Amino acid sequence: MRKLMMAALSLSLAVFLAWYLLPPRLLLPGAVLCAVLAGVLFLFRDRHALLYRLALCALGATVGLGVYCLHWNRTIRQAENLDGAEGSFFLRVMEYPEKYDRSTRIHLRMESRPYLDVMLYDYDRQEQTGRLVPGELVMAEAKLRRADLRGGERSGSYVSKNIYLTGTLRALQTGAGQRHSLRSLAALCSRRISDAAGEIFTSRTAVFMRALLLGDKADFYGDLPLYASMRGAGFMHVVAVSGMHIAFLVGMIQLLFGMRPASSAVAIGLVWFFVFMTGASPSAVRAGVMQTVLILAPVFRRENDGPTSLSFALALILLANPFSCASISLQLSFAAMAGMILLAAPLTELMESALHIPEGSRLHVPMGVLGASLAVMITSTPVSVMHFGTLALWSPLTNLLGLWAVSLCFCLGYATIGLWALLPFLAQVPAVLTELLAGYLMWLARMICRLPWHLIGMRSTGMLLWLLLCYGLVFIAWRTRAGSGFRFLLPLALCVLCLAFSLHTTRARYRQGNVTAEVLDVGQGACVCVLSGDSTVMLDCGGIGAFSDAGETAATWLETAGRREVDLLVLSHLHEDHANGVPMLLELMPVREIVLSPDADYDEALLPQIVESAARHGTAVHELNADEERGLGRLRLRMFAPPGEGGENERCIMSLVSSGDFDLLFTGDSPRKAERELLQRAALPDLEVLIVGHHGSRTATDPALLEAARPEDAVISVGRFNSYGHPTWEVLETLQAYGCRVYRTDLNGDVEIRVS
Repeated sequence: MRKLMMAALSLSLAVFLAWYLLPPRLLLPGAVLCAVLAGVLFLFRDRHALLYRLALCALGATVGLGVYCLHWNRTIRQAENLDGAEGSFFLRVMEYPEKYDRSTRIHLRMESRPYLDVMLYDYDRQEQTGRLVPGELVMAEAKLRRADLRGGERSGSYVSKNIYLTGTLRALQTGAGQRHSLRSLAALCSRRISDAAGEIFTSRTAVFMRALLLGDKADFYGDLPLYASMRGAGFMHVVAVSGMHIAFLVGMIQLLFGMRPASSAVAIGLVWFFVFMTGASPSAVRAGVMQTVLILAPVFRRENDGPTSLSFALALILLANPFSCASISLQLSFAAMAGMILLAAPLTELMESALHIPEGSRLHVPMGVLGASLAVMITSTPVSVMHFGTLALWSPLTNLLGLWAVSLCFCLGYATIGLWALLPFLAQVPAVLTELLAGYLMWLARMICRLPWHLIGMRSTGMLLWLLLCYGLVFIAWRTRAGSGFRFLLPLALCVLCLAFSLHTTRARYRQGNVTAEVLDVGQGACVCVLSGDSTVMLDCGGIGAFSDAGETAATWLETAGRREVDLLVLSHLHEDHANGVPMLLELMPVREIVLSPDADYDEALLPQIVESAARHGTAVHELNADEERGLGRLRLRMFAPPGEGGENERCIMSLVSSGDFDLLFTGDSPRKAERELLQRAALPDLEVLIVGHHGSRTATDPALLEAARPEDAVISVGRFNSYGHPTWEVLETLQAYGCRVYRTDLNGDVEIRVS
């Protein structure tokens, strides 16, 4: 079994390296090199057992790189050829359309290229779109775009789900026939359950139950208060279909039918139907494979080996779609499962021994939950920090208080829907109980989010050092031969003390000195926080291409810096990459006032969201009709009203933040013409910091502005691997010619400027 694990792990590692490190041109040579190495090692495998193991690893790497190379050429290369194509395409509907406020999203598959899935967006709300059903063949007129780029940045959000093209729907013709399949039947069943949840439960409970029972988070993400509380409490795994949900399902089946071979067959069938019904996400497929192995192991009188099953499940998923490695849900799911398999039982035993809990005690169950939560936290935290830059500190407490209710809510939810379909009058009692349990879980998430430091920013050097120290202490304690209580309690106490010290010193550091300006890495977007004393000013809050919402990134950083509210948020304009994080920011942190351009495009989808969220949280919204100057403690903010003509970029608010001899200019996406007009309207001081306009586009950063303001440092907020070519070489050469030190968020991450 462990030989299979070694081959599967090497295959998986090769796929991850291919996605994150290797350029496409090196894939085939890499596969050939690994194949040659595997052949040589197999020739000498009898000389030493290690050579045989290395040969298996080389063989696994050969398969991984080879499959990745083939998949790349069959999908991404084809998608590149269709990028920008306009015309009519025969497509097969894969799932029911998902309706949003301003569009409808349809998942389809090309008939001529069945390995290319397409996600079309209907912004015109065509009548036929809402009536599409899975399996239906349609002819769609659309303009296609490659899906491995999002907002100009390379992204795996679509390709990890086998979607390689996106597009805007222009026209749609239906009636070309329908073909039923297991997937269409599962989608139909999912729709029926979703509709039933909407009729049985109240609106917010229905949103939560759809996410819990089906992994359907279309409405869940739209309910920002619910999403923010679940995210902050570290409870998002509850609404992401994984091994926990499938374990609940198998438990129900075994409770009803026993553990006979027939019930095992029923369980396997229902498990895979459930996997397809919930969208066959990588985490769900992983759980399905592992649960199938777990059920079949005793049938074939084989011992189930957890690490082998986990690595085999990962290899199968990556063989089917190597780009699944880019899925954050897959990475978190496998990391969490690895913690459960390797660490949960030892941690539980260690805690029970340290606390002198006897066998058979009623505390065994909560200790098991806490041990499993800590195990998952240990293995999944590096993945979470890498992608989101945050740590949900209280997640073990959330799991301890909530997982018992999650299992009951899941089982009662399906029981209620089943009774409602057969005997509606009998469904009232379980419906009320389910409503109470769901209400408790949502209340628990809100309460946990009110605790201090519920989400900790992990991007600072101090917090990363604390995390490394925690892992080092755990490893050292694990290797020592001291008593079990000492091994558990001393590292825990040291970790808590070091965390308190790190948070205290971090907060104190941001209150020292005169000014701190932080340009946050929010992908292809902009978000600048300026702190001085107790005053906090933000300039824009938006980004695309990043894994976490810009509002969450900003709120987490501010809370880590010891800020409890934002005094003033100035939005240069309402393009998505500058303002899409505002609704989430308002959910996570109080904002006293938002300043908008009076010429903001009222057709922008973000404007009503921002205004509605601001009204709900008591945030004042002010339109900048003329130049204004504000004093906030030691900060002086000058806001320059935009001219009333031109497009959204031409109508940007430009801001000058000053404190003593420190001056920072933020121009948003203003073009060079607007920059020259600013020089005519205002006498700019010599700048210490210039936030380079329009992410380093050649349309901004006029030499006249650099000549007049002579900035010492220039910061470019730009996304990694963006396809816009930002920053352009012209802008970089111009900045260098004027003696500016250039910092970039795509290369440097968060950029901090401190004035002592």
